[in-house]
Amino acid sequence: MVAIPIAIYALLCLLVAFRGRHTQLGFLGTLIASVFLTPILVFLALVLLSPHPSDVARQ
Repeated sequence: MVAIPIAIYALLCLLVAFRGRHTQLGFLGTLIASVFLTPILVFLALVLLSPHPSDVARQ
């Protein structure tokens, strides 16, 4: 019974880490942060702190 929630948590951590692979933390740093904080919190930080695509295109 405990294996399913742990598997879901690990999958969420991996998905968030994949999303953060092009940040300064990289895949491993984002993975570690999502394991210790929570995947949802790290995902929100990635979304809120990442630059807007139109701002990146202008540079």
